[in-house]
Amino acid sequence: MKVKKWTVLVVTALVAVSALSGCGNGVKTKVETVTKSDHPVALTLDANVTALHMTNIVPKLSGKLISVPLTVGQDVKAGQILVQVDQIPYQQSVASAESALVTASMGTNPSRDMSGDADSGDRRAKLDVWYRMGAISKVEYNQMMSKENEAAAGTAATAAGSSAAPAIDRERIAQLQASIQAARDMLGNTTIYSPIDGRITAVSDNPSVAVAGMVLATVQQMTPLVATFAIPETYIQALNMAKQNGSISVAVLAPSGESQAGELTYLATGKDPATGSYMAKITFNNDKNLFVPGEFYHVRISTPQEVSQITIPKTAVRTKDSGDFVYIVNDSGLADVRSILTGDEEAGRVVVLDGLKDGDRVVEDPPQSLEIGMKVTT
Repeated sequence: MKVKKWTVLVVTALVAVSALSGCGNGVKTKVETVTKSDHPVALTLDANVTALHMTNIVPKLSGKLISVPLTVGQDVKAGQILVQVDQIPYQQSVASAESALVTASMGTNPSRDMSGDADSGDRRAKLDVWYRMGAISKVEYNQMMSKENEAAAGTAATAAGSSAAPAIDRERIAQLQASIQAARDMLGNTTIYSPIDGRITAVSDNPSVAVAGMVLATVQQMTPLVATFAIPETYIQALNMAKQNGSISVAVLAPSGESQAGELTYLATGKDPATGSYMAKITFNNDKNLFVPGEFYHVRISTPQEVSQITIPKTAVRTKDSGDFVYIVNDSGLADVRSILTGDEEAGRVVVLDGLKDGDRVVEDPPQSLEIGMKVTT
């Protein structure tokens, strides 16, 4: 039972009523007067499916990508390396900052005697061993070696009666240490990871280059997904009651004929003034990859709650590119057309969600010869 998308039927062929009636043009056919009757709610509606979560991959730095470019449709996992920016320029920045710190840590006169006393020499020798072993970092090595040099220089100056060794610029060292950390952070940003499980759904025009602050790719979560659709006002009260008492059933229908059950997670409390319908959302799992974000699918929503609905014979419904319509007989007894939004079909009758009202007279099985403006007799 399928619902056609609601569109406005544009009627381009208008026939002059007086001319038709004057010429005696007319047709004899069966006509049914529309009345409402109670039926359980069973709707199949068009829905737009979107990802529950999506994220844009935005590099924090610029550079050439040395990894394989990302492609649309590629599945990724949270924590997976997406791209690798060329690290060489940023490694050089780190090395340059560390070198500047070494020079500053040695004081203003690096050529001065480094020997000191025997104890100081032993301690410096141990620092060399520790550094080569990797027990201390280069920054720690430079700081401790600087202290040893200061101590040795102070001892030598006291013994020789010479002036004190030049003071080390502590503020400069702090600045260089901050520069080293910033350079290391930038180096860390050369590797970009996926923040979520999902699928690459868009890539930049040049996926081989990272540009700081510009979107490189978009990752969309593939499960769960959200289906958004509109519900005619007639059914809102019954669906609200069904949602409260747990008697509502919802599912998303795949083109393959398979369906995925979901949960009605949102039902608007106010109607859209432009369409007169209420927005609703279904959240559902997509473990079998039956659905693709950004595409349209049908959703099925039903409940035993009954609603007063209009039904007409299936034979009365005609379809054009612009949608479903029926022929009606107006108060003057002449044929006209009415655009309708159709619902489910049962026992040869179709539910009309919108477009008709009580008392409208519908042509049950319009003959091919029927045209707008013809006189209709029963």
